[in-house]
Amino acid sequence: MASSSNDSTIESRCNNFSSAMNTLPNTNDYDVFVSFRGKDTRHSFTDHLFGALRRKGILAFRDDTALIRGKSIAPELLRAIESSKIYVIVFSENYASSTWCLQELENIIQCEQRSGKGVLPVFYDVDPSVVRLETGYYVEALAEHENYHDPELVQRWRVALAKVANLAGWHMRNMPQYEEIEKIVQEIIRRFGYKFSCLANDLVGTLTPIAELEKCLLLNSISDVRAVGICGMGGVGKTTIASLLYGKISHQFNAGCFIDDVSQFFKYYGPLGVQKQILHQTLGEEHKQIYNHYDGTNLIQSRLRHLKALIVFDNVDQSEQLEKLALYPKVLGEGSRIIIVCRDSHILKEYEVDALYKVQTLNDMNSLQLFCRKAFKLDNIKSVRYKELTHDILNIVDGLPLAIKVLGSFLFDRTISEWRSALIRLKENPNKDIMNALQLSIYGLEKVELQIFLDIACFFDGKEEKYVKNVLNCCGFHPDIGLRVLVDKSLVSISDESKIEMHGMLKELGRKIVQENSKKEARKWSRLWLHKYCYDVMSENMEKNVEAIVLEGDTEILMAEALSNMSRLRLLILKDDVKVLGSLTNLSNQLRYVEWNVYPFIYFPSSFQPDRLVELILVGSNIKQLWEGKKNLPNLRILDLSHSKNLIQMSDFGEAPNLDRLNLEGCVKLMHLDLSIDPIKLVFLNLKNCKSLVCIPNGIFDLNSLENLNICSCSMAFTNPRLSELPSLASLSCLREVDISFCSLSQLTDTIRYLSCLQRLNLGGNNFVTLPSMRELSKLVYLSLEHCKLLESLPDLPLHAAIERNEYLRAGMYIFNCPKLLESEPERCSDITFSWMKQFILANQESFASSHWIEFVIPGIEIPSWFNDQKMATSIRIDPSLIIHNNNVIGIVCCVLFSTGPNDEPSRTKERKAVLHLSFQRGDFVDHYRIQVHTNLIMVRSTHMWLTYFTRESFSNILRDIGNEAADEIRMEVSIVEGEDLNVEVKNCGYLWIFSD
Repeated sequence: MASSSNDSTIESRCNNFSSAMNTLPNTNDYDVFVSFRGKDTRHSFTDHLFGALRRKGILAFRDDTALIRGKSIAPELLRAIESSKIYVIVFSENYASSTWCLQELENIIQCEQRSGKGVLPVFYDVDPSVVRLETGYYVEALAEHENYHDPELVQRWRVALAKVANLAGWHMRNMPQYEEIEKIVQEIIRRFGYKFSCLANDLVGTLTPIAELEKCLLLNSISDVRAVGICGMGGVGKTTIASLLYGKISHQFNAGCFIDDVSQFFKYYGPLGVQKQILHQTLGEEHKQIYNHYDGTNLIQSRLRHLKALIVFDNVDQSEQLEKLALYPKVLGEGSRIIIVCRDSHILKEYEVDALYKVQTLNDMNSLQLFCRKAFKLDNIKSVRYKELTHDILNIVDGLPLAIKVLGSFLFDRTISEWRSALIRLKENPNKDIMNALQLSIYGLEKVELQIFLDIACFFDGKEEKYVKNVLNCCGFHPDIGLRVLVDKSLVSISDESKIEMHGMLKELGRKIVQENSKKEARKWSRLWLHKYCYDVMSENMEKNVEAIVLEGDTEILMAEALSNMSRLRLLILKDDVKVLGSLTNLSNQLRYVEWNVYPFIYFPSSFQPDRLVELILVGSNIKQLWEGKKNLPNLRILDLSHSKNLIQMSDFGEAPNLDRLNLEGCVKLMHLDLSIDPIKLVFLNLKNCKSLVCIPNGIFDLNSLENLNICSCSMAFTNPRLSELPSLASLSCLREVDISFCSLSQLTDTIRYLSCLQRLNLGGNNFVTLPSMRELSKLVYLSLEHCKLLESLPDLPLHAAIERNEYLRAGMYIFNCPKLLESEPERCSDITFSWMKQFILANQESFASSHWIEFVIPGIEIPSWFNDQKMATSIRIDPSLIIHNNNVIGIVCCVLFSTGPNDEPSRTKERKAVLHLSFQRGDFVDHYRIQVHTNLIMVRSTHMWLTYFTRESFSNILRDIGNEAADEIRMEVSIVEGEDLNVEVKNCGYLWIFSD
């Protein structure tokens, strides 16, 4: 991560940045040694060559200022030759006349022979044949040297000249110098091989990101100008990767610029300072004459429009910074590339980058390697004694390179006991350097976004996105936009399973912020997520500062008196294991969301004014009545008192105009429910198993917004002969799901035909003999008639539209334990069932929901003969090659024949259910589907068929899940996994391929 704390540091880093290859162990090491005749090329070709090398960050030795000429070569020159990596020999007209040049050449050849270093000849104004001493003035020069030097020495010079002259090089006679110099520089860079020795310890896990970024840049496209963004959380290595990438590809451009820390540069120097740096790095000019931002913009756009430039902006943290620089792809020359490093992906999208790359944390292998390099100076753990501690530390840092480097360096050369001590401290008090670096990530967050960040850090990491958004929305935080901002800034992510995820170190940062604020303000905790913190707050009488409590999996005791004093509490979530003792005399009137499982008190405090309350969830509570009289509930949307077995009375809803979900399932003592005030927004009403309800509440059948109605097992409400059938349903035009099973109904009103939106209907366990036509219910995809023992005929069923996708709900029909139906019209029952299944298949062949399955349970004594693959057993082999190789196959129907009989001891098995599994197996891999069979109401033995249709897509998914990619034979098996003693037996099974024609 690039950052700076003072002006001099920033200026130094910006002025001296060079590519990764230009980092030298000591001042006597050089990249290139250039041998040339000074008076021939010093102020022309060679000077231009040195300038080009310097612009590319290549350090070249030049001898025109530091050395005193003499008869023998100077020791400094010998050291420069020996320490250089590549040699460039510029042969000019008078090169061979200089004994100094010839001595350089001889030493270069000797070094090249020892180490294999590269030699690049440049024939400036001579022909290679002249240098090879075939003819011309080089021959004359060597003959002249024999008059003053040892003939053996001159002969060595002849050999050196001939050897170099035979190498491939550059012929400069009548050639454009600029282009040829560029080619020479490119060849030098190529021979370096892009080795990043200066950053060797940081290279772990960077090769893949660099390769991916090169693909994003489309470097082979020489005419396009592209901008690529690099984003990711703080400390993940964005700057390191950008630096390495710059060092690797900058040689491909005519000009390069890397602004280390745009945010800090703007802070100290403003946009004009950044513009001057861009001009200085790309053009090599100071441009001190620029005095305003307008002139800087004009100069950049006019000077860079014809350059192929590589521009890197690191650590951009505001859109305004890019706007003021006004450096966009359209103002750069062909082939240019812009790389922007930023934590906030929204800034990059606003800039309209062509590609966006998000840097991920390191995987386990790379994390271990990087840590070992820092902690042991090795690539692996140096001793088995450190193994467990190493993995404990890596679990905490979770692949974050910054944290791995900081902790690894801190632990280097420390003892086992010091490691253990550091680990304990790390868990209780994360490293300050890491926290300070990560804290930069949350600078600039709006107040509401910071509140969302802290709530997720303290409470909601790993929770379902939908659930978290709902709670935050109840708290007034508008999470749709707020959460999006946090995702853009890489502070949180949404997993493929739609869960909110926050890196462990960021979570610790959020919690640290809460804790540090508490210490600075005399423990004014705003959030409590561990019981020990609750104890600290209560022991210091600081309850009034608490805004949110979420406790789960904590079996210790919370005192109700403390809750009574939390006047600022907006969020309260207490799961099953939290025990609350004492007297609850008050609750905060600021509460917006309450989820309190097993609420232990009989009433809510009378002083509680819930006018801000949005959701109240008291599952399994001890409450008898919420409160006396009316309460103002203008914001209440959801009220869930399900399984509150002592609830006897529900309050008037006259003051809850926005209530849309009411769940009273399992309130077995509830006798009266007043809905006469007509909560017009109610869409969900669940009264399942309200067995004491003496009548269906007034107003239910006038709720024209109701979509889901469940009055299962409310049989007492229909014991009055006048109520043995439902009232008119005509006004409930929005109903999508209806469960009126086990209500002792004998008739169903024909107004059901008006429910044009109805998708799921459960009529099971009633006393119907006949049912009205359902032909007009075109959206109906699920119908249950199980345990309708008096039913003699099936109703007319609708034609089908496409099934609406819902991964949790199956489509189909359940006709189980209907003995009269089997007696009166067994053939019609089968015909209607198979016809309906066929319509399902045809209607959903191309639909979005086609990956799901359709299921039927109907009376039947044998599998139809057209199931040509069937077996009198509990399993059968399936060859899936047909569905893989034949495109006409659209799915498969699997059929199971099973029998049920009366339970031997029905009173003991009343609440138990048999569970049948349909599984697909290949070796040890299994994928299964299940149905439950309620046998407690079976009076006579009967046989049923369980039919399941899988689309081509869904069955292919099954094959993939069990690892069957080669179309190997698989086994379909049916088993009873629960309730084996409930008199259920599998008879046989089979399957049928379904073709498009």
